[in-house]
Amino acid sequence: MISEDDFPEGGLTAKQLMDLLEQDPAFRAGRASGEAELEQRVRRWREAEQPLVEDLRREGVCVDSVWDLVNTSEPHPEALAVLMAHLERDVYPDRVREGIARALAVIPASVYWDRLRAVYQKPLGRGAKEGVAVALAVAAAAEHMDAVEALVRDEGNGESRVHFVGAILRIGGMRGRSFVESLRSDPVLGREASALLSK
Repeated sequence: MISEDDFPEGGLTAKQLMDLLEQDPAFRAGRASGEAELEQRVRRWREAEQPLVEDLRREGVCVDSVWDLVNTSEPHPEALAVLMAHLERDVYPDRVREGIARALAVIPASVYWDRLRAVYQKPLGRGAKEGVAVALAVAAAAEHMDAVEALVRDEGNGESRVHFVGAILRIGGMRGRSFVESLRSDPVLGREASALLSK
């Protein structure tokens, strides 16, 4: 067990602290337990997303995880219909649904905008809510301006609304700029609004 006596006068460097912690059996056991727990969660997520991965492979999209589509700059238009259909299924863990939604955060997904909004307005886990908000923001076009404003005004959408601020500036012209100006004093959206308006 580490005690105050182990700390020299003047403090420790980060490396010295880590070396000291590595000598502590309780620290090592806690870290090993945390790593094992994370590995187990990742294994459960991978198992849960297998139906999606199999459907994507049938469409010629060879991935091991939906996150492979999130972490690439390669377009994947053949995957969008599969992703949308699986996002609408309320069977996946939050982390998997978040990945599906973030994989839909591409401009061609604008054809699914109304369906994305319908998913967003249902009860979702925090990660999925953020992911769908990102997808909606990226896929939004000028014709969605009224709907995006309504999503921002709905405080029940929580902090995920911050993703719509940039979209409103992009699609709304002067009207959008004026709307974002009105958000400067908002406790949730004000910082993002001010940052974007100053660019």
